Amino acid sequence: MIVEMMERLSRVVPPDWRLPAEIDFFGFYLTPIFVVLPLGIALAGLSVWLIDRARLTRFIWHPPLFLFSLSIIYGVALSLLFMPV
Repeated sequence: MIVEMMERLSRVVPPDWRLPAEIDFFGFYLTPIFVVLPLGIALAGLSVWLIDRARLTRFIWHPPLFLFSLSIIYGVALSLLFMPV
């Protein structure tokens, strides 16, 4: 179910928004995961900050573990959306 939803979303993303197979960064070739994961970590940090501002972290058992798992979820979702299949 989740895979089907991500496939549908990936069809919505225009092809020119997709990341190439390798990114040239000052002569070094990087995989797109090095771009997607920091973006996922930043989105997770922003989400946790907003959750903390709303005082909902009292319902979270282990906030650092929640931040880690949320960053993995965002990283995987972004990689499925923007990386070539």
